[in-house]
Amino acid sequence: MSTVTCVAAAPPRAVVSSLDHVSFSSLKTYQTCPRKFAFKYMEHAEEEFTGGALVFGGAFHRAVEHVHEKLIEGSPVPDADTLLNVYDESWQLETTGKPEVVYAKDEDAGTMRETAKRMLAAYRDHVVTTNVNAPTQIIAIEHSHQFRLLADVPPIEMRLDLLELRGGDLIVTDVKTSRSRWNDAKVAESLPQLILYAHGLVPLLKELGAKRIVPRFVAVTKGKTPVVQVLEPQASQADADKLKRTVRETWDAIQKEVFVPREGWHCAQCPFRRQCLGR
Repeated sequence: MSTVTCVAAAPPRAVVSSLDHVSFSSLKTYQTCPRKFAFKYMEHAEEEFTGGALVFGGAFHRAVEHVHEKLIEGSPVPDADTLLNVYDESWQLETTGKPEVVYAKDEDAGTMRETAKRMLAAYRDHVVTTNVNAPTQIIAIEHSHQFRLLADVPPIEMRLDLLELRGGDLIVTDVKTSRSRWNDAKVAESLPQLILYAHGLVPLLKELGAKRIVPRFVAVTKGKTPVVQVLEPQASQADADKLKRTVRETWDAIQKEVFVPREGWHCAQCPFRRQCLGR
């Protein structure tokens, strides 16, 4: 019986210096699998396939972005058919010229489109209701910004789905798609992302004359009857300190070029699987 070994070659030495910034996503990738981080962010290796879930998330977020673009213009919230058309256009753009799209079991482009149709209708209803009951001023959508969290770590790049102002509150919203409703454990797992964003928004808070930053997740489930959850978790100083330690330790490991593969459930959907595992 033959033995399959990891065939991934180590990345060239001293390439870490080429990283002029990091992001929450890239740091999370390293924590999941250091070798995937090297493939994606340092070697820019060619992906072997395109993940259907990734395309779905991008197309859904583009349609959500369209909702807020229209609100900024002072236009009505687009109807569900219009949002589905935006989703279709984004799906086409994201898959044209890309490697073959690979789907999870019992999924394909058609079933994902039906899921998106239900989710976008639910999100649209959520926005309409929110605008009536608790209107806000939209400051920015898809806002990109770099900031320093720690002096010895490159700038952190963040991309915010939605920034709003309500009275003295600067509300930062990250929209998520989810197979099921978020529980306390899922909120706690995702909290570091909001803590990181809050750090980066302090200068804008002062510029706007706002009093506090309100980090928020809006999670839209993928079920037959989608649910829109609005979650505003509270972070403690201990949470903020833990985030800084994690970022520093992760960056230290990257600088030391520790890029060993970490096999696990995530390998099944990794676009560098064959290069890394040889299968």
